[in-house]
Amino acid sequence: MTQAQIQLQNALTTTFLANMVFLNEYDNELYQRVENLSRMIETGEYQERYELEFVMENGDFDVFDKVTNSYLYDKNPKKINNNIINSIDFKKTKTISSIEGFFLYKENPTISLDFEFKGEFASLIQNNMQEYSNTLNDFLDNSTKTYKEINKLIFFSTLLGRHFPKAIQKINPALILIMEQNLEIFRLSLFTIDYSIFAKRVKVIFSIMDDTIVYEKKILDFLNIGIFDNYVIKFVDTKNVIVKSYYESFTAILTGLKASRYDFSRYLYTFINRTTNYIQEEYKFLLFNKIKNGFNVFKSLPVLYLAAGPSLDENITWVYENQDKFFIVTIGSVYKKLINKGIKVDLVATLDEQKWLERVQFPDEIIEKSSSNTIFLASSITNQKLLTKLKDRNLFIFEMYETFFKDNYSFTGNSIGEVTLDILLQLNAKNIYILGLDLALNQDTGETHSNEAGSGKITINTKKDDEIKYGEKHKIITVRGNLQDSVNTITLFFGSIKDLENKLSKKNRDVNIYNLSTHGAYFEGSMPTKIESINLNEFKNIDKTLINLEKELLKFSQIGLNKELKDEYKNNIYTLEVKLKEILEGIKNRDFQSYIDFRTEAFLILELLQNSDKFLFLIFLNYNKIIIPYLNNHFNDTKLNQEYKKVQKIKKIFVNQLEVLLDDYILCLKRVL
Repeated sequence: MTQAQIQLQNALTTTFLANMVFLNEYDNELYQRVENLSRMIETGEYQERYELEFVMENGDFDVFDKVTNSYLYDKNPKKINNNIINSIDFKKTKTISSIEGFFLYKENPTISLDFEFKGEFASLIQNNMQEYSNTLNDFLDNSTKTYKEINKLIFFSTLLGRHFPKAIQKINPALILIMEQNLEIFRLSLFTIDYSIFAKRVKVIFSIMDDTIVYEKKILDFLNIGIFDNYVIKFVDTKNVIVKSYYESFTAILTGLKASRYDFSRYLYTFINRTTNYIQEEYKFLLFNKIKNGFNVFKSLPVLYLAAGPSLDENITWVYENQDKFFIVTIGSVYKKLINKGIKVDLVATLDEQKWLERVQFPDEIIEKSSSNTIFLASSITNQKLLTKLKDRNLFIFEMYETFFKDNYSFTGNSIGEVTLDILLQLNAKNIYILGLDLALNQDTGETHSNEAGSGKITINTKKDDEIKYGEKHKIITVRGNLQDSVNTITLFFGSIKDLENKLSKKNRDVNIYNLSTHGAYFEGSMPTKIESINLNEFKNIDKTLINLEKELLKFSQIGLNKELKDEYKNNIYTLEVKLKEILEGIKNRDFQSYIDFRTEAFLILELLQNSDKFLFLIFLNYNKIIIPYLNNHFNDTKLNQEYKKVQKIKKIFVNQLEVLLDDYILCLKRVL
């Protein structure tokens, strides 16, 4: 070796060792994996696929792939690195955004044309948000916009990372996510750049050759830090190639976090309004905090939970033939179908608030066919018309989102599918067999639900992306399958999968979830199970007349609030009517000199509510999650003009809209006193 080669090798080794010291402290789990790979390379247990080479004529490093006999940088690393760095700018290109679609429209979209805004309160929230976009004359259509700053940066692959320092210096973000599918390539980058230099001044999250569930959690961590900065996230690809699995997961998770999933108008006018009404009207509310420690009905009963996914159709005959061996649980959207197929349902759960559910999912003739022992569990946001029909039919209410009853358990979820499984977990069921909880498309036809499902089945062309036709929630992505290697699903279902897996991660170890769905997605925490592998000879027929479930549930239910809670809510109302209204009036009258000053004051309201009123905090937080990213985006512009005048206008809109929400909230809260 020449002296120059020796010096280069020493420099590489020094950089590698410095990085290992850094990783040992900063991300020990990653350090351990790199250390283990290095040991295996040294002992010959692992044969390296990639070799680090210094290209003399180019003056930089390349990576030789011994399998493909090619160079990752095409023997021109300096040019490729410079191209990557030059492509990084403060433009909207290569950015991902959390901004809601409400601000795109100069005129109100009609429901029939815009899938995203279907819903009972769509026009209300659209009008509220459009007041901002009309005032600022900003409909997110400025393709030449240049940002003053970008606080979040993603690298979807590392290569040797030689472009990292200049890219980071150029953007100067507050948070970075570095992802790489190959640990060996990342290890080589530890020889060529010093990660500790930029990690000292900016927070870095590493996701290097992680399993899917791990890198999805790290994406979630990245998005949950500085949530109001997600309106513009810059990403960097290498050689103009994006790692598809990373990009799809990232955008799907970001979509799942959007506040429009359950917006502030629905929080107030459905959740708060209906829950307080049902408390006032003396419906029976289940106390799951007490159920968890004293309810044992399902301890030895096998539960078959039937949902509305495509897999139900293929196995409904098996369900009919073996229904006496299981306690049958279902959801409203397939209840009618099961009754018409001669399947006796023991428990039905319903969640959705739409008016048409009572007519489509629970028609009179189906209710009349139901067993007198069937239990109906309805959410606190279910439509009044349906509750009136079921009030004398073994009906119990479960709380959603937050609890009015002290220390009770509240349910959350994108859909009734995962919420019902959580209900079964909270009812202490030990052996749950799930069928039709696919959260994936029919892999042959592209259908979202089973035939005759009362939940709005659509068919998606799996050979092309139907995002334009159905909206971003129906964008196709590929996930691990339950009984197949992989399955096609949509962004909407992906959010439910992640939510369901979060619930399963908290279940007790002695709880078994057997997933029988042939078309379904895989759920971490469940066991993929083929129906033919179930030994039905080990199952005895269940005499369900001996299970007096209504009597047992009555022991864990309550009608109305106790005096202590009523006094607490009275005090909350006083605080809101005096202190919060004073703060809002102060914002309206204050002469803000900049948008940042206004935003800081707006966030103080959330700090006040976080420790004083959990319900109004949810409503105002959701409102801010929709409007603040849009405002951040508007005022983060190198060509911004008339900032002072604009701030004076938006503060009035902000206060006026919050005052309406506050008054309506207080009106609802007074019902339960």
